Amino acid sequence: MIYFGQIAVWGILLIIVLLGAAIAVLWIVDKRVVKKALHPSIHMPRVPQSLWLPLFGAILLSALALTGCMVLSLSSHAFWPVFVILLLCLLGSTPHAFEVYLRSLKHTQAHRRYLMANGATHLESLVPSVRRSLRAAFLPMLWQRSSHMPLAMALLFCTLLLFGATIAAALAITLMTWAAAIAAAVLAIVLTIWLADRLLFSKEDHVMIKKTT
Repeated sequence: MIYFGQIAVWGILLIIVLLGAAIAVLWIVDKRVVKKALHPSIHMPRVPQSLWLPLFGAILLSALALTGCMVLSLSSHAFWPVFVILLLCLLGSTPHAFEVYLRSLKHTQAHRRYLMANGATHLESLVPSVRRSLRAAFLPMLWQRSSHMPLAMALLFCTLLLFGATIAAALAITLMTWAAAIAAAVLAIVLTIWLADRLLFSKEDHVMIKKTT
């Protein structure tokens, strides 16, 4: 009879072998990919200090909301692990996406004034900038070469196996967490933009914060 512990051990060994083989192949094909993954460059988003509060508030609310949705279909014991994973994912993507939004507002002021002069509402004038920020929010969550999501999901899968989950259950939870991270990234940047709107624009609809620190 095969016990869950044996399945977990064999699953972890298999994943280690596969990861080692993948790193070896990448090293042969392109060493720069492996070096970039092992030594990622750290970029601090340039966001004004007055906007960090709505940014962190949106991240926290989004992580709690999506974790609550996942816990409805999982055990309540999974709340904190899933919450921490989503929170880390959002901390890595949302500040950068908000920085993209602020840069877009700064560089498209003339276009916004043109749209509003032709009858566009405040929300309609923000659509191009919001679209760019949404793209910057969820693209890091996809399975791309420059994304850290494959490593994060592999670690989650190994952790679930280590705690006795079956391979099928670990795979299902990993895929659900990945989907929840994408949804949380979109929700977080939308909430951030909404919460920061009154701090960003004057009554005349001009951008009040032009420089980021």
